[in-house]
Amino acid sequence: MGRGFFAEIAHQQRLHEQQQRRQAVAAVQASNRAVREAERAQREYERAVAAYERAAEREQAYARAAAKEAHVNARRAEAESRTAHAQDAFEQIDSILAATLDVDDFVDLDSLKTVAEHPPFPRDDLRTPLPKPPRVVPRPEPEFVAPPPPTGLSKVFSKKKHAEATAEAHALWEETHKKWAHRAHTVLPAMNAEALENWRTAEQQREKELAEAEDQYRRECTERERHAAEANERLQRFKDALAAGDPGAINDYVGVVLGNSAYPETFDVVHEFDFDAELGELTVSAAVPPPTSVISAKAFKYVAASDEIRETACTQKEQRDRYNRAIAAVAIRTFHEVFESDREERIKTISLTVQTDTINPATGLVEKFPFVAAAADRDDFLQYDLRHVDPVETLALMRAQVSRNAFGLKPISMARGIR
Repeated sequence: MGRGFFAEIAHQQRLHEQQQRRQAVAAVQASNRAVREAERAQREYERAVAAYERAAEREQAYARAAAKEAHVNARRAEAESRTAHAQDAFEQIDSILAATLDVDDFVDLDSLKTVAEHPPFPRDDLRTPLPKPPRVVPRPEPEFVAPPPPTGLSKVFSKKKHAEATAEAHALWEETHKKWAHRAHTVLPAMNAEALENWRTAEQQREKELAEAEDQYRRECTERERHAAEANERLQRFKDALAAGDPGAINDYVGVVLGNSAYPETFDVVHEFDFDAELGELTVSAAVPPPTSVISAKAFKYVAASDEIRETACTQKEQRDRYNRAIAAVAIRTFHEVFESDREERIKTISLTVQTDTINPATGLVEKFPFVAAAADRDDFLQYDLRHVDPVETLALMRAQVSRNAFGLKPISMARGIR
């Protein structure tokens, strides 16, 4: 069987933990530095090209040279980055067994509990009331200002003219006052009343939308809580069944353990397994990538004369030795992780096959190629100090069937079974 529900959760957690650990590894740091240098050089190249395009004709020769130099630096940095990436990939493959030895493969199932994670309320803007519109007030009421009375001799001769000016000013004031009164007592009250009504309508709409958004958010939170509760109830049933020694639960726990086993991206491994409670035996099949999918270039060099990045491939012997060692490491790692994680010691023996599915160059058809068939007894296997073993030699000690050349797709015979 493949990864189940809890196995997938564990697998993703282990991938995250493995990534965090690898960030501190010198090879990764070197790779990251090379990547940053490549990116920096590329940015300089792009800036130089832009400068070249902007440069005046008399400056283009200099800009052209700077752009060429930046391009060369960028390509060299890219080659160095690709080399660092390749070396890091090789280091991960070469340490398949070592990578698991500092990790306790026992899985505390409580670590798989689900906690509902709620996003922030998406409509916080609706929680702020709309500002009440300011009341528009009329300008001060216009006052009548009579023309200044005549003085001196003009008091005798300009009485009529002054009276006419006063009457004209009063008529103008009356017209102005009439307009002011209409605006102050009719127009502005209507405007204020309309603005206030529009505000009330908008506020009611805001409150309605807020209530709907909060209700929707509560429903979504409730649904997330429900899913989390159901997952945790399922987990508790799993824990109870495992504590009771239920064979199906033991099988599922193995799935969690092997799902928690994070292999390099360039050498991923998928397990299928089945537990026989009567015999206390776990049968495991580990599917590894075929030789053709494993990285083979070990170095990259920029050649300025042809403006190309050339790769240096590993020799056939290097590829063969690395692949064959990796196959053996997968086998020993699988035994180790299952036995170490089974603290209740319910799994007494493991029967293991390591194989790949790929095209048979003789038939053109996809076929299974078994490379390792091995069986291990718990008590015997746990005596080994895996920090100091050669996995190939360990398999030989266990009398396992091992392909003479897995890299060359030379399968073992399964005629006599695993034992």
